[in-house]
Amino acid sequence: MASLPSVHFLSQLQSVNPVFNSFSKDTKTAAGFPGSVSYSFGVSDQHKKVNQGLLASSPTESRVPSFVFPHLVAPSISEDGITLYLKYALGGAICCSVTHSSTVPIDVVKTRLQTDPGRYKGMIDGFRTIVKEEGASMLLQGLGPTAVGYFLQGTFKFGFYEFFKKYFSELAGPENAVTFRFPIWLTAGACAEFIADLFLCPLEATRIRLVAEPSFAKGLTDGFMKLAKEEGFMGLYKGLGPILFKQVPYTMAKFSVFETAQEVIYRTLRNIGYPRESMSEGMQLVVSLNSGVLAGLAAAIVSQPADTVLSKINQVKTEGSTAKAIVTIMKQLGFRKLFLGTGPRCLMVGWLTAGQFFIYDYVKQLLGIFPTQQSAPKPIAAKV
Repeated sequence: MASLPSVHFLSQLQSVNPVFNSFSKDTKTAAGFPGSVSYSFGVSDQHKKVNQGLLASSPTESRVPSFVFPHLVAPSISEDGITLYLKYALGGAICCSVTHSSTVPIDVVKTRLQTDPGRYKGMIDGFRTIVKEEGASMLLQGLGPTAVGYFLQGTFKFGFYEFFKKYFSELAGPENAVTFRFPIWLTAGACAEFIADLFLCPLEATRIRLVAEPSFAKGLTDGFMKLAKEEGFMGLYKGLGPILFKQVPYTMAKFSVFETAQEVIYRTLRNIGYPRESMSEGMQLVVSLNSGVLAGLAAAIVSQPADTVLSKINQVKTEGSTAKAIVTIMKQLGFRKLFLGTGPRCLMVGWLTAGQFFIYDYVKQLLGIFPTQQSAPKPIAAKV
C-alpha cells in the first residue's frame, strides 16, 4: 500500500481542498499526469525529481495527485518564470492602482476624521462639510500620489506574494505545503508587503499631507519635493514603521482570508454538485469577488489602529524617532480613538479588496495564467 500519503488522506484532500484542483489543466502533460506542467523557474532539481518520482506513469497509478502540491504545477502558460511573475506584477499594479484611486473620496473623509476628529460628526457630515467649505474637487485631493503609489505597491505586493508562496511551498515539501498552507500564505503576504511598502511609503506620506493640509502643495511632484526638502529624504520614511504596522497585518489577513474563503466557497459548491471545474471563468470571478469582500472586512479591522497612527504621524512634522512619535500619538489618542474612521474604512477596504481580487483574476485570465481545469481529477488508486 502507498504510504506517502495514504489513500484516505488523498481522498480527504480531494474533498476538502478543491481549490488545489484548479492548478491542473488538460492542455499539457508533465511527469505522466495529464493536466500539469512543472515550473522551470525557481524549482530546484531535487524538487523536480520529487515531483516526477511521486507521480507514476498514469493517473490510476499515481501516489500523489498534482493538486496536492500546486506549487510544483504551473498554470496554463508556456512562458518562462520571469515572464510569469511580471504578469502577476502587472495584474497587481493595475488592480491596486484602479481600486485605490476609485476610493480616494472616501479616503479623504477618513483621513480628515482621523487628523481633525472634532470638526466632523461622521462620514456623511464629513462629505457634506468638505464639499460645502472646500468644493467637490477636494474629494479628489491626493489622487496623484494614490494612483502612482499603489501602482508601485501592487506591482511588488502581488508579484512577490506569488513568488514567496511558491518558494515557501517548495521549502516545506509537497505534503507540508498543503498541511501548512495557511502559515505559508501569511508568511508570503508579510514578506511581499514589506518590499512593497518601501516604494509606497514616500508617496503615502505625500498624499496624507496633501489631504490634511490642502495648501501645502499644488500636486504630487510639488508635494513630494517640498516634503523631502522640509523633512529630508528620511522624513519621507518616518511613516514606514506605522505603515508596516498597518499594511503587513492587513496583507497577511487579506491573502489568507481570501484563500481560505475561496476554499470554503468552492468546497460548499462542490458538495452541492457544482464543482469548480464545471464553472465558467465569469462564475469563478464572482467567487473571487465574494471572497475579496470577506478578506477586506477582516483586513480593515485588523489594521485600523495602525492606519489612524499613520494618518496622525504624517499630518505634522515630528521630532525624534518614529518609534517615539508612535508611542506619543497612541498615548494622546487612547485605545478608543485608535479606531476612528473604522466604518468608512471598512466600507472602503471591503470594496477595495473585493475589486482588487476581481480585477487581478480577470487580468490573469486575459494574460492566460488564470488556473482552470476542464475535468475533475480521476480517483486515486492504491498501489500495491
